[in-house]
Amino acid sequence: MKKRFGVLKLLATILKVLGVVVAAFAVLGGLGTLIISLAGGDLMAAFGVDSGSGIFMGLVGSLGIVVFGFLYAIILYGYGELLLVLLSMEDNTYKTVKLLEDVIKDE
Repeated sequence: MKKRFGVLKLLATILKVLGVVVAAFAVLGGLGTLIISLAGGDLMAAFGVDSGSGIFMGLVGSLGIVVFGFLYAIILYGYGELLLVLLSMEDNTYKTVKLLEDVIKDE
């Protein structure tokens, strides 16, 4: 039987890989923001934040980057899995139709 929907399977794999990559970048971005905030008030002052609240803003920013990055990664990975589930449902439906056609031919 000919393999069908090769592009959708490729797209599902790409979405799942992108989900993992986005999660990794979210962690790296969160760590980078945390390190920048802990580096000193002068660096955060360049972004317009006063020296006293630089560490707090860095903690909040890094937590936000990690949380929203993981949410986006889960959504991407979930769309990839959704495509695979839908393709699996289509394949099972196709097999059922073929089986029923064979049963009808036998009768």
